Amino acid sequence: MTHTSALRSSENARGVNSYLISALEIEDSFNVVGQAFLRFEKDLLDIVFEYKYANARDFDDEEIFSNFRHRFNVGIITILTSFRSYDDLCNKIASSIKIPNLEKFNNDIRNKAFKTHLSYRICDRLRNYAQHRALPLGGFSIGGKAQFCRNNTGDIGKTDTCYNVFPWLNVAKFRSSSQCKADLRKELDSLGFEKIDMKWLVRSFAGAMYERHAALRKFLKPSVEVAGQQIAVGYNFASKEKGSEAKLLTLQGYCNKRQLRNDLDTKFFRGFNSYEWLMSMEHSYITSKIEPEAAVYSGKSDAALR
Repeated sequence: MTHTSALRSSENARGVNSYLISALEIEDSFNVVGQAFLRFEKDLLDIVFEYKYANARDFDDEEIFSNFRHRFNVGIITILTSFRSYDDLCNKIASSIKIPNLEKFNNDIRNKAFKTHLSYRICDRLRNYAQHRALPLGGFSIGGKAQFCRNNTGDIGKTDTCYNVFPWLNVAKFRSSSQCKADLRKELDSLGFEKIDMKWLVRSFAGAMYERHAALRKFLKPSVEVAGQQIAVGYNFASKEKGSEAKLLTLQGYCNKRQLRNDLDTKFFRGFNSYEWLMSMEHSYITSKIEPEAAVYSGKSDAALR
């Protein structure tokens, strides 16, 4: 191999390795986004559970409600911060690695998410609001609501009590801030609501974020496949030259060296559809309600047994 061809091979290896590492860095960043959404959802359940079963003698209202407020703000700020970190990383990678049209595509899917989803537009501004103006949580309500139904004789009776929590964004306070730009302020005015349900906001935003990330995954897939194939060729060549299996190759540069791993494409595709459930968050929820089934006794027939 001539010096020129060796140099070209080294530069090509650095390029394909960079594609794979960059794709995995984007995946790692989105994993943080996904975990932030999960944490928010888990806190919703935990807070309602703690409220329902907390011993009133062990807590005063100010203590327990202050704790709930802190946890909601931490959860929301974590989502907003992880979103901005992901957005910044995607922009940096798209402008630095040499994948044709990547930078334009990244800008296009960002703009599409912004234009398509109100929740995305709000959260894009809310991040700066939370950083420079005020905490994002306007307030919340929590409690139980009795459920009623009519029995076979026509009498209405209580069946059970459902406990829920409703965190919300203070629209008036948010829209009056400099972080809420004129276009969004006008849009919020047209809605005519003083509060925005944070559960809707977060879940809708989660779907918008996954939609954007899934499009980027699909765009990067061919480059990752080619990069993985080229690295595999390099390992096969090294194994033949060595006379045994090459375990780990290293790229040697003028001032540094970098490992050329043979499993990065596999790692990328292993998590290719991870967090797909974010798409359905706005229209799904978890409940522990007892639901009667024909073949399962659930206590609903006690009256008939008397």
